[in-house]
Amino acid sequence: MKKKIGVIGYKGRVGTELLKQEGYVPLDCDIRSERSVEKAITSCKCDVVVSLASKSSPEWCENDDNFKEMFNVNVMGVFNLGEVTRKLDIPSVILSTDHVFSGKNYFDFSLKRWIKKGPYSEDYNRTVPVNQYGRSKLQGEYMANEYDNMKIVRTSYLFSSERDYKISTHFNPTRDETFPTFMYRSFMHLNHFIISLDKYLSRVDEMPKTFHISGSETLSWSHFVKSWLEMNGMRTDIRTHKKDKKEFAPRPHKAGLDVSLSAKLGLPQYSYRDGLELL
Repeated sequence: MKKKIGVIGYKGRVGTELLKQEGYVPLDCDIRSERSVEKAITSCKCDVVVSLASKSSPEWCENDDNFKEMFNVNVMGVFNLGEVTRKLDIPSVILSTDHVFSGKNYFDFSLKRWIKKGPYSEDYNRTVPVNQYGRSKLQGEYMANEYDNMKIVRTSYLFSSERDYKISTHFNPTRDETFPTFMYRSFMHLNHFIISLDKYLSRVDEMPKTFHISGSETLSWSHFVKSWLEMNGMRTDIRTHKKDKKEFAPRPHKAGLDVSLSAKLGLPQYSYRDGLELL
């Protein structure tokens, strides 16, 4: 019998698609309120709770005026969920990101060698976020680690035609947009993420504490866009840039996630090309 899975933050892109799957029900609650969370979960009588509630815009999170709200949702929201689901003795899952990593090389003096950047595996523990969003999600992970019944799913960049006008059918390579050559992600189509997440949640009891679900390959933004153009028989001479732009919040550069564990445990694997074909 399929599990009944309650979804907090169901109005976002991931939640909207997840509710189209069998067994998922929306949980109307304010993640910032433990009482609200408990009322919703108790009424639902679900077997598992997955929280997608998050302040996830790096630019919004970087604004000091938004710090309190970001902290209440991304950190205290995890605490509230953990307290409630531990008391009710049901498993819960939160969604995290590769923004918890720096995407930079560093020199390990004990090993006397350079440690390369991503893609990162689940057991890589040198998490040094470069923006407020990543710091808040990392704090949320620390909070989740305090609860035996709570698990963490990290993803990288989820794309779809609705989200990314730059790779939609309306893309025009002669416009002024530029694409970074130095910023790497494990791109995955939203629909493929939903399929993999559904498989994960159906086996959540046997899954490790932290788990990566993302595209099977890691590549730069510029490579990603060029691949889309090539697949559609369009010109690939796009404009690129090699440095961060001041108008944007800092991002990890060569990040992305290693999904070897996901493959080993039998979850479906999708490359960015598989996703581009859906566009």
